[in-house]
Amino acid sequence: MTNIQDQFNAIKSDDFVLAPGEYEGPLVIDRPCVFDGAGATLWANSGPVLQVASEKVQVKNLRIEVTGGGNAGGETAGDSDVALKTTYAGTKLENVEVKGAVVGLPQESEAWQLPAMLSLGNFAADTENTFSIEIQAPASAQLECGMRDVRLSPQTLAVGKNLITLTTAELRNNTILYGEIIVKTAVSRRIYIMGKAQAGAAVHNEGTPVADGPAVSLPVQMEAPREIIAPNVSDANVQQVKRGQRLSIKDLQDDVFKIALEYQTDDAELEIDGYCFLLQDNNKVRQDEDLIFFGNQEARDGSVRMGQNANRPLVLVELAKAAPDVNRIAVCYSIYGDNQQQRFSAVRGAVVRIFSSDKEIYRFALDELYEEKTAVAVELYRYKGEWKMSFVGAGYRSGLRHLCEGYGVNIE
Repeated sequence: MTNIQDQFNAIKSDDFVLAPGEYEGPLVIDRPCVFDGAGATLWANSGPVLQVASEKVQVKNLRIEVTGGGNAGGETAGDSDVALKTTYAGTKLENVEVKGAVVGLPQESEAWQLPAMLSLGNFAADTENTFSIEIQAPASAQLECGMRDVRLSPQTLAVGKNLITLTTAELRNNTILYGEIIVKTAVSRRIYIMGKAQAGAAVHNEGTPVADGPAVSLPVQMEAPREIIAPNVSDANVQQVKRGQRLSIKDLQDDVFKIALEYQTDDAELEIDGYCFLLQDNNKVRQDEDLIFFGNQEARDGSVRMGQNANRPLVLVELAKAAPDVNRIAVCYSIYGDNQQQRFSAVRGAVVRIFSSDKEIYRFALDELYEEKTAVAVELYRYKGEWKMSFVGAGYRSGLRHLCEGYGVNIE
């Protein structure tokens, strides 16, 4: 994994731009510059994850995340949950998202304690449901609802206790509702919301329904691939993961992972294919045969197989079979063909579903892709001898050729 501090120190330019991906912190910015994260994630197990130790610094297009507890990298015990810390009040932020506290900005409260997830449980299908949600706010903020068929009011938070009304549309039976509320101050924070419309469930009527409002994205109707569905899988036991998140799979690395992509589109000609790259430490393939796709459906060591389920890509990964010099497996998706009108903007509800020994364990919404034709969805990688899973969700407008060449595959 890239040492972000060494990378930053080596480049003395006033403008520093990251490549998309994830970077383990902590990082100290100790010179005036514009630090452009380009949509990347900077994380550390303990804060401060990012420290600004210079005047005239602007940070933009970056997600900063505290992933655990403890005090590795923090100056004091109180810093362990700090995502961003600055000693200069003039630090400028643009399109910065945090998971953790922000310290040192006069316009930003340090006392936010938002829930990471709000579960609506099961609610009645084919009718509107209204929920009342309480949010404590230490400062005023704007709210943005990242879900279509969900309406939210009010769209601002005042200091103190706020009662927010959330109204669902008439969702079909077995529709999984998954999305987020964005809380915007000087930075952005996410509250994830999940629930399921189910026939026979109780109608929720906890307030006056919110009138029609703007729609942003489409909830996904989930039906697990028949080949890999396990009996009595409970949605409550499936972990919803987000872009930039990393999870240890050490205890599962002897299992067979089945990675399925589901999506909807109105373009009958649009097809999405799966591509897996078996990579060395240098993030390059050993040979062209390390690209697993419909034309080369199984890795030589048997660690990766490519198939389909209901005309959607299905990847099977057996980490126990991976060769010793394969340290990263990138699972990617690309829209087939050269039609420039076919991009991810024509795709709705793209979700990566991950199964271990036929039990669904993770769901990852592959959203916020628009003009891109190709996306890196999930990576499985070794870190200090332990297998982990990273949820990337990075898209590329240039298509499959650029991705293949970046991984060292020769394209004719």
